[in-house]
Order: sequence, then C-alpha cells, then structure tokens
Amino acid sequence: MRLPLALLALAALGAAAGGSGAGREAEAAAQAGRFSTPEQHRCSWELRSAAGASELRLSCRPPAGGGAARSCAYRGEPRRCPAYGARSRQYWRQILGRLRRRRHPCARGGPLSARLCGPGRAPPEAQLRLLPAAGPSPPAASAEPAAEPAESYCAERWHSLCSFFVGFWEG
Repeated sequence: MRLPLALLALAALGAAAGGSGAGREAEAAAQAGRFSTPEQHRCSWELRSAAGASELRLSCRPPAGGGAARSCAYRGEPRRCPAYGARSRQYWRQILGRLRRRRHPCARGGPLSARLCGPGRAPPEAQLRLLPAAGPSPPAASAEPAAEPAESYCAERWHSLCSFFVGFWEG
C-alpha cells in the first residue's frame, strides 16, 4: 500500500519541478526518441527548431520483410499556439501520440495538431504538415506506386482542383 503512495508523491514532485530550470533542461534533452506503430513499424524521431518553425523528422522501418524504410519530416510553427509556451512538453507528447496511432506515419494524411492547439485554438500555421520528399527517391522505394501528378506539382490547398484538371487532361 505504501509503494503506490510513494509513486504518487514522486509524480507530484516531478510535476512541481516542471516549471523550474531542471524541467527546461529535461525538455531540451528530449529532442529524439523512438516508437512503434500498430502495423509494427519501428520509428525514430528527431525534433529540430529554427527561426520560429519546428521540424519533426521521422525514419520508419517496416517489420522484417515488409519493404523499404521510409523517412519524412513534418514542419509547423507550434509557437503560434497560445498554450504552447506554458505546455510545450504536453504539445509534443500529443503530437507523438497521434503519430504512434497512425499505421504509416510517413504516408500522406491530414496535418498533425495537438488537442491543446487544435482548430479554433491556434492559427493553421501551428499545425505540423508533412513536407514533400526532397531529392531523388531511393532505388528500393521504386516498387511503390508513383504519386499522382496533382500531388507532385500543386500546392496542398489546390490538390482537389488540380486533380480535376489533371484527370481532365489525361482523359
């Protein structure tokens, strides 16, 4: 009975220390980590910040014999969210939790946002968006289906209109 009480006291002390300099040092050290997805992809992540923007880089390996490894990056400006300054650790835990629940974290999907900075609570720039792949794709990735021309040549917000015209042009 005393052990759960001791663990609760330790958790309370850790939460109280979160506002001190020691908490900020722990936050700075938590710039990389690993997680697994429901499809058993093993992913490692790294957080980089520069000029107000944050970039979350992922590298995911599928289970043995499941294909080639994939890398991707998400970028956004979480500092534009009013709640980010006081609760940045909670923000990144929620973002990583969303990625952990995705079957394929590097696959095209909607923007990532934390609950505390969700729609209506922060400007759209605070959301993390998947960056397009830069440079040539590795030879192992050539077995994957090619991206649609609309995704390759159009900005994200114009995809539906661009897809219409590309489909019309291709017949």
